[in-house]
Amino acid sequence: MNNPALHECTPASPSTPENKHPIDLTDDRAALDECVRHEDGLFPIRAVAHITGINPITLRAWERRYQLICPTRTPTGHRLYSPDDIQKIQRVKAMAAQGMGFSQIAALLAREAQQGTLTPQLSSTPPTPPALGEPHSQPGAWEPSSPSPPSLGQVNSLIERVKTAVLHLDAMALRAVEHQALIWLPPEVVLRAIFIEGLQQLELREAWPDRDLGLHWFSQYLRMRLEWWLLQNASPADSQNALTLVDTWEIDRPMMAKEFSLIMSLAASFNVKMIPPTTSQAQRARLSNRWQARHWIRLLNPADTAAAPPSGRLSGTTQLHWCQLLPDEHPLNLTAAGVCQGGVSHCQHYLRKKLT
Repeated sequence: MNNPALHECTPASPSTPENKHPIDLTDDRAALDECVRHEDGLFPIRAVAHITGINPITLRAWERRYQLICPTRTPTGHRLYSPDDIQKIQRVKAMAAQGMGFSQIAALLAREAQQGTLTPQLSSTPPTPPALGEPHSQPGAWEPSSPSPPSLGQVNSLIERVKTAVLHLDAMALRAVEHQALIWLPPEVVLRAIFIEGLQQLELREAWPDRDLGLHWFSQYLRMRLEWWLLQNASPADSQNALTLVDTWEIDRPMMAKEFSLIMSLAASFNVKMIPPTTSQAQRARLSNRWQARHWIRLLNPADTAAAPPSGRLSGTTQLHWCQLLPDEHPLNLTAAGVCQGGVSHCQHYLRKKLT
């Protein structure tokens, strides 16, 4: 049944007038600045929109029409949200997704406040959050319950624990870092600021036992988490949008940190799906045809400076885009063979224009 109230629960979009300058998720540090670097523990509405996925216009409507959220105000009138406010927003979002009208949600929250009851998210013993690759038992069953965001020192400690777990190929230790990080941060920031950052630091470390094995193992682990995130963040409308496939040209080559960052950045605006890395080139072409992909981004090994795409074209309407990510200081370069080369930000801007 179509619930008109659900139309107000729209995710933040770069195209909305209130969000002309969205958070730049191509920079992990920018995401950290928005999500953890608030000494007073309060968040501006733009950061809350990033954390919760709720449009700033919708957040204001929830406040004005239903009094669901009551943020504090600065002397100039800007809204500031506490961690408790963010927890309530997450709960409202979950209840709306289950079909409750906002008037019903407001009445329920008012009744709980009068009775002095606690919401499940604020219980003294919060449930253990699922790992990035595990499904939630029910929508809204777990939300971040930390009374304050982590400090940069705590974030760096989590990154060091990730690196140690990878050095020892210890999946249980890596899972433990996931669980702790998800208590503080949303999955997207955990992927970007903890996992991808950890992979990037490991890539820069030249001498350690079984380096190639460790990087390959962690890349596959991170790939599974990213595939889960792409699935969880795909709205029903995405199934009607043009599909963009991403893979590495080399069979079963581990993805690098900059390649994961590019995929997450593109997924914020496009319907992105990753092709299984163990499939043959012929099978990948068949998947592209079966899924009716509009675009196919093929990532060439950044270490192979002489890499060139093979000749030949796909059948149908699928457009091929060859990309080779280099260190960020490299400007954009289009080779004679049509390969987009350059830093992540340069290639991202180029591909956005091609995919639009």
